[in-house]
Amino acid sequence: MSSVRLLVLGVILRRGITHGYGVHQDLTSWRADTWTSVKPGSIYHAMDKLEAQGMIRAEHSGDSVKRGPSRTEYTLTPEGKAEFRSLLEEALKSHDFQYLAAGIAFMEMLPRHQVIALLEERLTAVQQSAAFLRTLPTEALPSDPSKHPELVGLWAGYMDYAVAATQTLLQSLQSGKYAFIDEKSEMEGLKHDGSHLT
Repeated sequence: MSSVRLLVLGVILRRGITHGYGVHQDLTSWRADTWTSVKPGSIYHAMDKLEAQGMIRAEHSGDSVKRGPSRTEYTLTPEGKAEFRSLLEEALKSHDFQYLAAGIAFMEMLPRHQVIALLEERLTAVQQSAAFLRTLPTEALPSDPSKHPELVGLWAGYMDYAVAATQTLLQSLQSGKYAFIDEKSEMEGLKHDGSHLT
């Protein structure tokens, strides 16, 4: 549910103001259902809950649609913006693959140095988990599931992949790949000063 909550808040924040269908439209166009458990029902359920918790605020749109009444649009409250940032920071450190995927989708909405620090924290944690899993005893004929070589091997392999993928992402960010929110602000400032790159 945290990944869906992060995705919904992130879409609304990116758009500034939007209705539920706009959130659904963005997540569908991103094929978010292939890398998270987000579904149409979970989007609208999350929006209802976020509104009830004061994270998003409904605003009645004056624009009428071709069929039916005008739509209710939503924008983030200050509490919603704080919640988005908290969830994003948590996602970038998470062991949960879907939550991490949602975090990567919005990582550029944080400063680069902060994303690198969060991913370095994640790297340390997954390295420790991978090392621990390699110490677990296994049995050819396991006396209980925790000693099943296939089960331990599955998790050890997943953690080894998590280590390698996190290292690759960190290398990309450290080499200057992508444009983060602090850098976009700097670029805008350069444009206004008339000193942007040609």
